[in-house]
Amino acid sequence: MSRHRFTLAALATLAVPGLDVAVTRTFTGGGDGQHDAALLTATGGEHLVVRAPADAQAAARLTAEVEVLEALTPGVRARLPFAVPTTRGVLPAPQAVVSSYLPGVRLQPGAVGADSALAGSIGRAIAAIHELPTAVVAEAELPSATAAECVRGVEELIDRVDSTGEAPLELVNRWSAAAADPTLWGFQPCVVHGGLAAETLLVSPKDDPEPRVTGVLGWAGLQVGDPARDLAWVLGLPVPGAAGTVLDTYTAVRGRNADSALARRALLYAELEIARWLLHGVDRGDATVADDAVQMLEALLTAVLEGTAGTLVGERLPTLTVTEVERMLDARRQRAASASRAPLAAQASRSSSTE
Repeated sequence: MSRHRFTLAALATLAVPGLDVAVTRTFTGGGDGQHDAALLTATGGEHLVVRAPADAQAAARLTAEVEVLEALTPGVRARLPFAVPTTRGVLPAPQAVVSSYLPGVRLQPGAVGADSALAGSIGRAIAAIHELPTAVVAEAELPSATAAECVRGVEELIDRVDSTGEAPLELVNRWSAAAADPTLWGFQPCVVHGGLAAETLLVSPKDDPEPRVTGVLGWAGLQVGDPARDLAWVLGLPVPGAAGTVLDTYTAVRGRNADSALARRALLYAELEIARWLLHGVDRGDATVADDAVQMLEALLTAVLEGTAGTLVGERLPTLTVTEVERMLDARRQRAASASRAPLAAQASRSSSTE
């Protein structure tokens, strides 16, 4: 049950001693399904956001974000060309977290045009995060992974999704070949946001003559790792050429620190997000999520077969024909249907034996 904005305001006053709330509004920008949120205006005019986690998983993520934001000192923030929230108070558990409100609107992917100022700003914003000193992460005792550990993480994910029996073998082979390709993994780990997506970026209003990234949210995953993770979502920008502008700007800013296989690894991570969605559905026993992921994987497989999905390794593996894939998918659906009917048949058999 969602908490009322007045309840959230009351929690905020407990988290921030002396806070006098003048106006309280429901804040959909902070209520992403994991939190109930309200936008508060203090009597002094300051705008704050209060968030209360919906479950234990959201509470753990909110706690991690608070720890990260504490590690982003004023000196670190000065290196970034955008604003980062500041924690104003925490009610333990956490029952609620109060932070500064960042002006701006959530990024709409379709608003990012090719060769646009906004695309360039996104590239510079991501590059600025990746150029932060790794000591920021080390001193805060946040996670840090080597290139080899990043590869192992990918391999483990591939094994897990393969074990479900729901991922097409062609895709599993495609991903495994990428994980085994040494030319993909010769990168230098850097500071990464760990959760970048369109919804974590705030941008200036569309009537701004110089569209730009004004703020970045969702810092719970800050770590040292593969920079391609933060760029995977960029490949999904719908306007042709927009992703290229972001990547080109990013590469220009980072110079020698941007490795040549960055785009291919970003593509791999983008595809593996579908695998993660499948595992999420399987782990939670949510057939709707799992079926959605399976359909996305089938669409990806079609794109791979048609040669429109992009190349992960230098040399493409032999692929099945479209007819062969259709037969394979039909066979998998039939197996799934048989598996679902088996418990019903067993139940019917037990019932008849007792009559």
